[in-house]
Amino acid sequence: MSSELPRIREPAQMTSAYASVLPSYGSKRDPGKALLQTLGAPSTAVRDRKIPQDWNAAYNTHVRLSDKDKNKSETQRDASNRLIKDLDQRTKTKQAEINRQLQDRITTVSYWKQRLNTEHASICQEITNLNMSKQKTQQALAATELPTEVSTNCLKNREGREAIDLVQDLVDDELINELNLLSEIQRLMQTRLLDTDNRLRNLNDCKNNLELDIRDKEECLRLDEHCYKLNNGSSGLQQVSQASIYEGGSSTVDDHENFSQKNLEQSEIARVMSVLQRELNDFSINKSNDELQKQSELVGAMFRQRLKELTDAKTGLDSQLEKTNQEISSVEDSLHQLREALRSKDGPMKVATTRFAVRSKRPNVEQTRDFVHGGLMNEINEIASSQESLKNQIACAEETLHRLMKNKERLQQDIAIKKKSIQIDEQQCLRLRKTLNWRGFRPAGM
Repeated sequence: MSSELPRIREPAQMTSAYASVLPSYGSKRDPGKALLQTLGAPSTAVRDRKIPQDWNAAYNTHVRLSDKDKNKSETQRDASNRLIKDLDQRTKTKQAEINRQLQDRITTVSYWKQRLNTEHASICQEITNLNMSKQKTQQALAATELPTEVSTNCLKNREGREAIDLVQDLVDDELINELNLLSEIQRLMQTRLLDTDNRLRNLNDCKNNLELDIRDKEECLRLDEHCYKLNNGSSGLQQVSQASIYEGGSSTVDDHENFSQKNLEQSEIARVMSVLQRELNDFSINKSNDELQKQSELVGAMFRQRLKELTDAKTGLDSQLEKTNQEISSVEDSLHQLREALRSKDGPMKVATTRFAVRSKRPNVEQTRDFVHGGLMNEINEIASSQESLKNQIACAEETLHRLMKNKERLQQDIAIKKKSIQIDEQQCLRLRKTLNWRGFRPAGM
C-alpha cells in the first residue's frame, strides 16, 4: 500500500488569547513549554509531549508492519496450498507403489510355492522308492581288516620323518582317504538297514517342513491377494493403530527366502542321500572292491611321486653342497691372500713412521714442513687407509665364510633327513603295501 501519509501541520501562530500572556523566547520560541507554563503544569511534563515527526514515524511503522504481516500471510497460504497438493500426490503415488509391491510379492510367493510343491512331489516319490529298496536290502561283509592295518602302519611309519620332511603331503592325504573309505565300507555293509531308516526319517522330516511351508505360503497368498484388491472405496476399512500392526514377530525378505531355500536345499540333500543309499544298497557290494583297488593305486602313485620329489630334492641338495664346498675353499683362499696383503703393509708403515719420527728431531729452523714432510704424511695416511680397507674386506670375507659354513651344515642335515624319508617311504611303506591281496567279495545269490 503506497498512499500519501497524512502529516500533522505545526501551528503557525497562537491565538490572541494566549499570545498576550505567553512569554517571548526570541525567534525560536517553544509554544508547548509556554502553554504548559501558562496552564501551570509541572516542568517535567514537557518530556511527555510528542512532536509531529514522532507521530508520522509511528504511523509509518504501523503501516510497514501491517504490510509485512499481510505478505507473510499470503506466503503461508501459498505454502499451505502447495503442501496439500504435494501430500495428496505423494499419498496417491505411495498407494500405487504399494499395489505394485503387493503384486510383486504375490508373484514371488507364488514362485516359491510352486518350487515347494514340485519338491514335495519329488520327495514323496523318493520316500516310496526308498521303502521299496529297504524291502530288498541284504547284508554283506567285506574283508577289509588287512588294508586297514597296512594303511594305518604306513601312516605310523611316516611319523618317523624328521624336521621339514614331516609334512602333511598328498601321500598322507590319500592314506587317510583310504582309511576313511575302508571305514565307510565297513560301516555301510554292517548298518545299511539302520542307515535306510535314518534316511527315511530325514525324508519325512523334510516332507513335513515342506508341507508346513506350503500351507504358510497359501495363507500368505490369500491375505496378500485380499490386500491387493482393497482400495479407498472398499467397505470394511478401519484405522489400525501402529502398535497393533507390529504386535507379532516379523522377518525380512531375505529371511523369508532363506527359510524356503533352506527347506528346499535340505530336501534336495535328503533326496540325494536317499538315492545314494539306494545305490549303495544295490551296488556297494559289487563296487567296494573296485573303489578300494582304485584308491590303492592312487596311494601307490602318490608314494612314487613323493619318492621322485625326495630324490630330486636330495640330488639338488648334493649339488648345492658341492658348490658350497667349492665356494668355501675359494673364500678361504681369498681370505689368506687378504691377510697376507695386510701383513705386507706393516713394513712400509714402519719405515714411513720411523722417517717421520726421525725428521721431527731436526733443530730449530730446520724443523720445516717441506715436501718430504708432506710426502711422509700422505704416505702414512695412504698406508693406514689401505690397512683399514683390507681389515674391512677381511671382516666381510670371514662373515661370508661363516655363512657358508652354516649353510653347509644345514645342507648336510637336510640331506640326512631326505635319506631317512626315502628309506621310510621306499623300504617300509611300499614294501609293506605289496602284501595287500585285494579280494572281491559278494554275498550268496548276487
